[in-house]
Amino acid sequence: MAHGSPRADYDAIAPFYDSGPGRAKALDPELLAFLENRASSDAPWLLDIACGTGNQLIANRAAVPEANMVGVERSSGMLRQAWQKSRNIAWVQADAAALPFPAASFDFISCQFAIHHFQDKAGMLREAFRVLRPGGRFALRNLCPQESSDWLYYEYFPEAQRADLRDFWPPAAVVASMEGIGFATVSMDYEHLHFEQDLPQWIEIVRRRDTCSQLLAITDTAYEAGLRRLERELEQGTTPQRRADHLCLLTIRGDKPCS
Repeated sequence: MAHGSPRADYDAIAPFYDSGPGRAKALDPELLAFLENRASSDAPWLLDIACGTGNQLIANRAAVPEANMVGVERSSGMLRQAWQKSRNIAWVQADAAALPFPAASFDFISCQFAIHHFQDKAGMLREAFRVLRPGGRFALRNLCPQESSDWLYYEYFPEAQRADLRDFWPPAAVVASMEGIGFATVSMDYEHLHFEQDLPQWIEIVRRRDTCSQLLAITDTAYEAGLRRLERELEQGTTPQRRADHLCLLTIRGDKPCS
């Protein structure tokens, strides 16, 4: 899920990326929903834009073992990790706004947790539409910072919230851009995750800064200030050991018209 962003040096952290929290992937429900209604019995062509170390495509293989799978990623370090896991998936180094594929090549295209890394977001959406086959679907999944104001990462690292509000398009802007490009039946769903954060465990995750791109996107000063605040509150007992937390995820999908 990296794409050579100035927010993070993914070539540097690639060897450690999969050891961070939340890296394991299950079958993509958006892909399953698409396949259930797909008319053709031919082996589908699947593309994952900003595939990172390849975990999503590898998880999807269980649902469609016959599928032709391609992962695109700008970071060569991340692609090396992906290639070591599976050599029957095509791993391609390329920019998302200049995909090296002919028009109408893929039946289903995914892009997960990466839009904030793209400098040319509109270019990525145009390219996804171009290489999608008529009747195909594009599914975009991301954190939604506009709906996550009470996320603990933002409380302790407010510079991360400002960076995300700058780097993530508002959902309505993504929908409008996709509709303007030509996607049909564009729809979106919010997924609000409410959970408890064990702060003594969470601080160990926070201390390993590469586990969260939000921490990599802020200055060293802002990161150290938030970490010191969290350490101080835990040492002094001024915050509960367990705190309510909330994060909103967003899925936006659109189809390429058949005519």
